[in-house]
Amino acid sequence: MPRWQTTAPGRHRASPATLGRMESGPSPHVVILGGFLTEPFMYAKLHDRLLARGAASVTVAPIHIIDWLAAGLAGLGPLSIRSGLAIRRAHRRTGGQPLLVIGHSGGGLLARLALSPVAYQGRRAAVGDAVGCLVTLGTPHGMARARLRWRHDGVDAAAFLDRAAAATPPGDATTPIITVASNAVADITWAAASRRARLQNAPYRFVVGPIGPAGGDGIVGVELAHLPGAHQVTLRDATHGTLGPRWYGESGQVDQWWPVAVDRWRAALASRP
Repeated sequence: MPRWQTTAPGRHRASPATLGRMESGPSPHVVILGGFLTEPFMYAKLHDRLLARGAASVTVAPIHIIDWLAAGLAGLGPLSIRSGLAIRRAHRRTGGQPLLVIGHSGGGLLARLALSPVAYQGRRAAVGDAVGCLVTLGTPHGMARARLRWRHDGVDAAAFLDRAAAATPPGDATTPIITVASNAVADITWAAASRRARLQNAPYRFVVGPIGPAGGDGIVGVELAHLPGAHQVTLRDATHGTLGPRWYGESGQVDQWWPVAVDRWRAALASRP
């Protein structure tokens, strides 16, 4: 197994400054769910950065490009079960402590489907007891509300999650969610956009919707990436994909959302029996 896919506690040492911050409470075991058409190795640097910042262990779920392509035919139901199994295995391996789950892009939708106590497409992972906090990075939660001509499987999943959230009375949700978005890219006005900008943005506009007035990360707009009721973190210069110097998993960006995630995870841990 690659060293970045699952790392046991004690394999990496945090810096003295990081250890000082982490000594104030327990350290989370982390599971990363990758985004649409990504491979686990794309999160190797994020894996190492979280360990360096005091995570007890980090597991990158074994979800591959071929799995996403299969989901285009079978829907996201089977992939949500695979995500739930990855979470459940990590939960058992780390002694039963609730995990901190990080979902990048479409991985955030998979995480929410796995957490849902209601079956989706006849499948139910229901791993809420195994997760102390969920962090989503540029996840298009609001696709069902976007102006999309193509109602693909991701839109169906987002609509299902919207209905499930609406049916949950305030205060009944047991897993806190942190939604991380970015307004690095200003509103793209289609009529005034250059030909190059149209060509670059057209595929994403078709899949996740246009970037609104609040800006976005180059693919997902701020309004789509934030969930009502979630703790919302908006970065100024993060970009969506795992390539490039400014994506959500780069050091400067991680330092903005990771401390918030750890604090929320610890608070959730303290509130559970």
